[in-house]
Amino acid sequence: MQIKNSAVSMIIDAQDQKELEEIKLQFLGKSGKLTLTLKEITKVPSEKRAAVGQLANEVKRIVEETLEEKVSAFKTQVSSQKKQSVDVTNPGIKPNVGHLHPMTQVLYEVVDIFKQIGFQAADGPEIETDHYNFEMLNISKDHPARDTQQTLYLDTRNNKNMNAGETILRTQTSNMQIRIMEKSSPPFRVIVPGKVFRYEQIDASHGFEFWQFEGFMVDRNVRFTDLLGVLDYFVKKFFGKDTKVRFTSHNFPFTEPSLEGYISCTACKGKGCTFCKFSGWVEVLGGGMIHPKVLENLKIDSKTYQGFAFGTGLSRLVTLRYQMDDLRLLTNPDMRILEQF
Repeated sequence: MQIKNSAVSMIIDAQDQKELEEIKLQFLGKSGKLTLTLKEITKVPSEKRAAVGQLANEVKRIVEETLEEKVSAFKTQVSSQKKQSVDVTNPGIKPNVGHLHPMTQVLYEVVDIFKQIGFQAADGPEIETDHYNFEMLNISKDHPARDTQQTLYLDTRNNKNMNAGETILRTQTSNMQIRIMEKSSPPFRVIVPGKVFRYEQIDASHGFEFWQFEGFMVDRNVRFTDLLGVLDYFVKKFFGKDTKVRFTSHNFPFTEPSLEGYISCTACKGKGCTFCKFSGWVEVLGGGMIHPKVLENLKIDSKTYQGFAFGTGLSRLVTLRYQMDDLRLLTNPDMRILEQF
């Protein structure tokens, strides 16, 4: 009983977990007082051995239960201290918040620029027919311009409602010129951003899937100089008023006359790099006066109404805006790249 009273008293007065472990070893360890006492039971006369053994086991049980209760009390105390150590008046941890992809940021900015001069934004299907993507845009079946489009055709052999070779992934957003003008009457001022697809060799400035935007205007007395003014306005509004821009003649089957627009490369400041193919200039725009045959295809009198159309690659605008030298960075999922915008 003396061992029990001593052990219980010491356990109750213990101040920490370390002291409690020392008490446990002192009484219940291999050389502990209670352990040695239990080993001495064999020396007790046989007639008293059972009673002594029962008493010793009872003492051991009480000591072990008292230890468990004290351990539990310590754990409760520590938990309570942790709760009390939290200052609920401190601001919480700010969660990570995403932001718009640089492509989306530029897309919104381009649309806003053109809305300021009266253009409306429209959208259309990415899966298109040959009729809208080529035929109605003055690109016949045997036209050499089809070779430069490198079209991706869909396998429609199992679809009875589609003719083989007629369903494609659109190669240009110009298809929306036809879709919009065939349902409405002039005047038109429309911009059409969207994704297009071509079987291209992928490099620093080309991809098989990329974004374009198409713009067109049809009204009475629309002139080629109106097109030059709109494009010059856009380039300087988007890249800055000091941006160098130049136009060269070109040829597109759906515009006549046609042009291409170039700006000095923003990646190398005109010195020459892989993005501008070491020329110092980057082609960002193409356009011209809408071919009279395209208007006639839509039953619009080309002698009364004239129009211009233009387009550019949004992916290219993004790389130029942020001075990237490779547009493949736009589809790289590395967060270290995306977090910079």
